[in-house]
Amino acid sequence: MTVQRTRRGIDVSDNQKVIDWGKVKAAGVAFAVLRSVRGSGKTDYQFHNNLAGVRAQGIPFDVYKYSYGTTPEKQKTEAQQVVDLLKSCGVEDCTVWWDMEDKTLRQLGKEKLTALIKVAKVIIEAAGYEFGIYCNVDWYKNVLDPTAFSCRFWVARYPSKKEMQLEDTPNDKYKPQITQELFGWQYSSTGRVDGISTSVDLDLIYEDLEQNEAPKDYSTPYAEPTYTLYRGRLAQKVEYVKWLQWHLIKVGVLKSHTAEGKSNLDGSFGKRTEAALVAFQTAHKETYSTKEPDKKCGKKTRAALIAAVKAL
Repeated sequence: MTVQRTRRGIDVSDNQKVIDWGKVKAAGVAFAVLRSVRGSGKTDYQFHNNLAGVRAQGIPFDVYKYSYGTTPEKQKTEAQQVVDLLKSCGVEDCTVWWDMEDKTLRQLGKEKLTALIKVAKVIIEAAGYEFGIYCNVDWYKNVLDPTAFSCRFWVARYPSKKEMQLEDTPNDKYKPQITQELFGWQYSSTGRVDGISTSVDLDLIYEDLEQNEAPKDYSTPYAEPTYTLYRGRLAQKVEYVKWLQWHLIKVGVLKSHTAEGKSNLDGSFGKRTEAALVAFQTAHKETYSTKEPDKKCGKKTRAALIAAVKAL
């Protein structure tokens, strides 16, 4: 049986001024998406403070960039600015959300707009980051060509303009219905969260919780995931990632430590974990239904990992 659970979060910029991230964490915020670079090319004025805050509080985070680039050269510049900022701050693994809202881009047409977004996507992914698209429902349906992208979408649709508290639940009938994987729903721009003095955008992301069957004569020091894990998924449980890493180490596709002596059993789903997962899936075709390994640790992959460890 599968049950869907939501996690509540926010996206912020210097428009929210100085944020008390301790209060934000205590209020129940489970993730944050931080603006990275302003339209001028300068770093968001509160980015460094916000990054330090989410890191100190252990709040999972991604970043976003509101795009103005109307030419390939401008898109390259924007993407490289984001990459340079993340690298300078030691951010190794996160998703960069490409925010598509500006009216100058709307006028370009689907074909040209698709080509421009792909310019940014190539640079972001080449730097080792995941790439996703943020837009509202109107852009998704009428401006973009969603079929041209295999990435996840973060979609805005506001059921109400009224002020909402973090714990308020939007009416599910307004949830965006899209054909791609929906990362999350930005459902309010008038949210109120303790620790933030201004209104703030409120977001939901979704987890499909699965009922796992406990295997016989088998034990692991970590709890088995109850939803699909993959690199770039925000707010996935550290213990679940450690479960995956423990199994990958056991079956020999992931080394226990890096060449620098850092443990690979760290609960962070980064490039090394993803590469090891691909290696395991490549040897176990039953774990995915796509042409190539899907890089996701879902129910079939977990079952194969358990069987492989039990056979040792």
